[in-house]
Amino acid sequence: MVEFERRRYLYGTVTSAERHDIMGQYYSIFWETTSKNPATVRLEYRQGGSGSTVLMKEVYEANPKRKNVTKFEVIGDEFWDGGKVSQWKASVIENGEVVADYQSFLWK
Repeated sequence: MVEFERRRYLYGTVTSAERHDIMGQYYSIFWETTSKNPATVRLEYRQGGSGSTVLMKEVYEANPKRKNVTKFEVIGDEFWDGGKVSQWKASVIENGEVVADYQSFLWK
């Protein structure tokens, strides 16, 4: 993470407990669409402490624009208990079909 982003996320935290709750990993998925149909953006990932278990987060975009940014967070207890994200895959799904996906080098 770039230092200024780290400072932005930590801005306003006073106690170590507040910092503990927001420390983790943040992901921004940049995607485009020409159809402007409702879409679901899915982040599948594995954490160091979860072994081969695939965890998933989804965000439903009812009215996407031509260019979109969807943000995901793995923070707080989820981060501290599961560990760092070691592998990930991001997908954009329209009408039940994956129209775009991108994955980390380690994803299998």
